[in-house]
Amino acid sequence: MSIVRRLALLAGTAGLLAALASTLAAQAPNEAPAAGPPGPVAARTMPRGTVLRAADVAGDASGVLGLETQRVVTAGEALRAPAIAPAAVVHSGDSVTVRVEHDGIVVSRLGVALGTARSGQPVRVRLGQHSLSGVAAAPGVVRLP
Repeated sequence: MSIVRRLALLAGTAGLLAALASTLAAQAPNEAPAAGPPGPVAARTMPRGTVLRAADVAGDASGVLGLETQRVVTAGEALRAPAIAPAAVVHSGDSVTVRVEHDGIVVSRLGVALGTARSGQPVRVRLGQHSLSGVAAAPGVVRLP
């Protein structure tokens, strides 16, 4: 394609885009996009590690109660990931119940968590002189594979 044809094509494209922009501007002058329902926002400034309660949330609190702040959250800030996440169910140094289940037989023993984990995350547990890897299952409960 010759340089003259390319320039003509570009000029035609630019004119088409300008016409389209003016048409759109004429159809919706100064209209703001429709706002959806307000999501949950922080009612106060909260430090990292705060487990959200109803008093901490302004707006629709459903779906965020019981979640934990992962960093400092300021008042009026939208409460969404990654600023909030599910709270840890096992904390380092806590006494935990270690459970093993096989063919309907359940064996449990007390141990000490060596790390902090949310439900479904791996965590190390000390049982006497030994340490084992398990999965945080519920508050204070670690399941061994």
